[in-house]
Amino acid sequence: LGENLNCKICLDLIEQNTPKPGTKFERKIVVYADELPLIRAIIKFDRAELPNSIVNELLKKHSLVGTILNRHDIVNDKKVISSNLNMDEKKLHRVYEIQSYGKVLFEITEEIKLDHLDVIRKKYHL
Repeated sequence: LGENLNCKICLDLIEQNTPKPGTKFERKIVVYADELPLIRAIIKFDRAELPNSIVNELLKKHSLVGTILNRHDIVNDKKVISSNLNMDEKKLHRVYEIQSYGKVLFEITEEIKLDHLDVIRKKYHL
């Protein structure tokens, strides 16, 4: 994301918990680009479905899911479940899965603030 937007990206973990006893986790984050909140996301995953090295990095709460998967050379792709553009609010809402060889590793619900994205694009002439 930082390479595409040509700016500093920061991750702020709002909450991470296990909604039910066991191996399922829910992680709420805000991704900032140049100190503007760009993406709010809820990431759901089952630690039993992931290698320990990836779970350990997720629990450290420092990196985005895609960055962690790429760092570990995990082949992955996104499958968009739903997408809704609200031009009045200047937000894009989407739900997608990150899969590896057809196996769902993560379910992500996110809200992207398009007005903040426009500010970044104008600032860096993108």
